[in-house]
Amino acid sequence: MQGAKIQDDVTIPNLVEKFAFALKPHFNGKDDLHLELPWNSFFKSIKDPGAIGIDEDTMTFTAAELKKVVFDPVVTKVLELIRDQLDQAKNCSAIFMVGGFGSSTYLLDCVKRAYGHKVRLISAPNRPEIAVVFGAVYAGLNPKKVTARATRRCYGVGVLEPFRIGIDPPKLMKHRIDGLMCSNRFSKFVTKGQLVKMDECISHSYVLVYQGVEEAGNFRISVYTIDGDPPQYTTDLHASAYISIPDPFTIVDLPGKEVPCELKFYFGLSEVKVEATVLGKSYITRLQFNIDSHVNLPRQILFKSAREY
Repeated sequence: MQGAKIQDDVTIPNLVEKFAFALKPHFNGKDDLHLELPWNSFFKSIKDPGAIGIDEDTMTFTAAELKKVVFDPVVTKVLELIRDQLDQAKNCSAIFMVGGFGSSTYLLDCVKRAYGHKVRLISAPNRPEIAVVFGAVYAGLNPKKVTARATRRCYGVGVLEPFRIGIDPPKLMKHRIDGLMCSNRFSKFVTKGQLVKMDECISHSYVLVYQGVEEAGNFRISVYTIDGDPPQYTTDLHASAYISIPDPFTIVDLPGKEVPCELKFYFGLSEVKVEATVLGKSYITRLQFNIDSHVNLPRQILFKSAREY
């Protein structure tokens, strides 16, 4: 029995691999797929093999069940992603299907039917499953070949902005020298899926406002990366990074004095650089694309938007 158990453990994974790599890519949406089964006591012990498509030494997957259960739920999502990209790109001349699922004949046909009237060339190259690996190598050898990319996250910072009566939560209300403000407001730089050029700089202007000697100290800018749509507030978010800015004010400054702060996001090949410029000095932090963990930082708003003044 122990020997049979080991044999079963090997047989099933081998069949799954054969189905995934030898049969599934050639499914055309019309023809059934037939998987040849090896002799094994596991299959002989099945009471009603016909109920699961087994006839003697062959297991049949009907086109109808493959479309309904295996392909269409994923294909629908792929078509939605392509639609979103085409809406942003406006002018797309070619679509290349790559990756493991990119080898699917059925997926390629579905994409052609859905977007063939918009895109002149829709094709799958030879060995599309290794294109991702080759792409990473080529990008490393010649980064200039990559000219733009779609961001995988939404990027922004926390700010103070004028409090909106009846809109902003009362618990976020702050009384300050510069008026009644709302803390923890999210200031968006880039939305998820937005197309940005390589090393493109996106800049916003803000101001640091002196609140008086009793609140003097360094400013900390919290940077957020979000896997979704831009939120209104940062209350329930964890900052991914921060920039610390030395106190730009002096003891002779009067409360209410404003100092400009220019905040820039640079989108590179493998990282996002965030730079704050205050009084001619720059303060920088970096976000690596392959790091998904977030740094749990104090949730305090450090500056307010200059666009409100």
